[in-house]
Amino acid sequence: MTMQTTVERYAQELEQFHRDGYVLFKNVLDPAQVAAVKEGIRQAFEGKGPESMLQGPMFEKGEIFESLIDYPGIIDFIEAVLGPDCQLSSMNGMRTIRENAVSKWHVDEALFFPLPDGVELDPRIQMPVYLTNALYYLDDVSEELGPTQVVPGSHRAGKHLAFTEEIGLYKGQGPISVLANAGDCLVFNSQLWHRGAPNRTDRPRYVQQVIYRKKFIVPHMCHDVNALYRVPEEILQRANPRRKRLLGYNQQIF
Repeated sequence: MTMQTTVERYAQELEQFHRDGYVLFKNVLDPAQVAAVKEGIRQAFEGKGPESMLQGPMFEKGEIFESLIDYPGIIDFIEAVLGPDCQLSSMNGMRTIRENAVSKWHVDEALFFPLPDGVELDPRIQMPVYLTNALYYLDDVSEELGPTQVVPGSHRAGKHLAFTEEIGLYKGQGPISVLANAGDCLVFNSQLWHRGAPNRTDRPRYVQQVIYRKKFIVPHMCHDVNALYRVPEEILQRANPRRKRLLGYNQQIF
């Protein structure tokens, strides 16, 4: 599929993404895939305390996770947003247990396009996108289970939230909950105001997170150790050229 064909195929979703900052893709994973990814994340958290919310890089945990690096449809959309030379930034399994979540409002990593108070981005200008987050839901997410919450359009606000408990309106729009089903995938601009609402139930919520970046941004493959990372050789041997490029390896080398 050429880039022009991809852009045409996802024209409606791209319009929503640039307007609202996010798109929810329905029924991306089938029930067997959901079960396999969920079990892999559950195993990755074995022996970890309740304070542990992220485990990665999950592509080291089996071929089902490797397949999510360049999962059909989602990666096509990601490349239409970030460009055909984009790469993987990080890949974390996420576990949210009762009263333990990334519940403070934030933007991911850094504020890339700050705006002074009282200044708005001209509506004719499309907000640049440098990081894009894809969340694969592995449970049917209700308000009680702790949904992802976003403020539509807020990726254009140019304001750093500094992990705040409270959030205001953006152009009259307040937070909304993304009530997804197992197998759905939420793709959003890293600059969108978002959080994971607290889990009010006694069962964990598992989500597979995959973050992509513009090629020039430094990857952050592991939240535990911020150090130079090399992909295991057996994973590279199984990877097709596109996946190798996403993992940071030049296609002509392999």
